[in-house]
Amino acid sequence: MALVKVLVANIFAGASLQKLEAGQVYDVDDAVAEKWVGQGKAEKTTEKKGEKLVFEVATPSAPVNADLTGIQKQLTEALEQVKSLTDEAEAKDKAHADALAAETKRADEAEAALAAANKKDK
Repeated sequence: MALVKVLVANIFAGASLQKLEAGQVYDVDDAVAEKWVGQGKAEKTTEKKGEKLVFEVATPSAPVNADLTGIQKQLTEALEQVKSLTDEAEAKDKAHADALAAETKRADEAEAALAAANKKDK
């Protein structure tokens, strides 16, 4: 724990987010003290006493897993839809590639026939 003297009037801290008064000394966690000093919001002090601030971690009142089944169902449905659309796109790509190959073959045969016809005329 470290004693710090607050320099600015816009710091809210503690478990209840109380507004800290500028010029007052508070006893806070070392990590918080370093952060405030680094930001220029407070300075370390050697005064004997300071109001102790308690920092608590808030926990959710209801379990988070309660709503995950609905979200998981939506995710599964979305993944199935993506797979379906991907399969459709791949099928269309194959159909286009097959059509292109057929047209290319027909064009090559037509060019060969034209070349053969031109040789006969000479």
